[in-house]
Amino acid sequence: MFNLPNLLQSSWEPLTRHKDIPDDLRTLLCETGSLTALLRSQCRILHVEVLSEQMRQLDGEVQAILNCDSALCREVVLYCDDIPVVYGQSWIPDSANALGLDNIGNTPLGERLFDQQAWQRGNIEVATMEQQMLPSFFPAKEKLYSEPCFARRSVFTRQTCKVLVCEIFLNGVKV
Repeated sequence: MFNLPNLLQSSWEPLTRHKDIPDDLRTLLCETGSLTALLRSQCRILHVEVLSEQMRQLDGEVQAILNCDSALCREVVLYCDDIPVVYGQSWIPDSANALGLDNIGNTPLGERLFDQQAWQRGNIEVATMEQQMLPSFFPAKEKLYSEPCFARRSVFTRQTCKVLVCEIFLNGVKV
């Protein structure tokens, strides 16, 4: 298995505090609607590669955010026209599965969250990651850019259930 980044241990700040976001990523980072729909509108074929789905024990901040002890950690890469553009790491408690988020397979999580309009997105938080922290399969590692990759996270809530969604925008993503 890949040595995937643990986005939960990044330094997250509110989106409004980040003034250094490159113009070509601002639209993606600030998108409050479906990122899946936005990406799909910019390419011919959008598909998801599921890297991992494992139940994991939670602690600290994420346990407090989700108000549970364990959740399914789903790790995916979104491809636009066969180019990897977003790495996603989602934390889905059993309670959210009961509300229609089970058996997602290769369906983008965003399709389920936004097709069921009962899910509400919380505030977007942003972090940066140095490229040397990314696994070797990330395309950004091959290009030796000095700029960090931007990531965002937000919590989706429906009734008393919460889902944490984190995304790394790989260099070269443009909309």
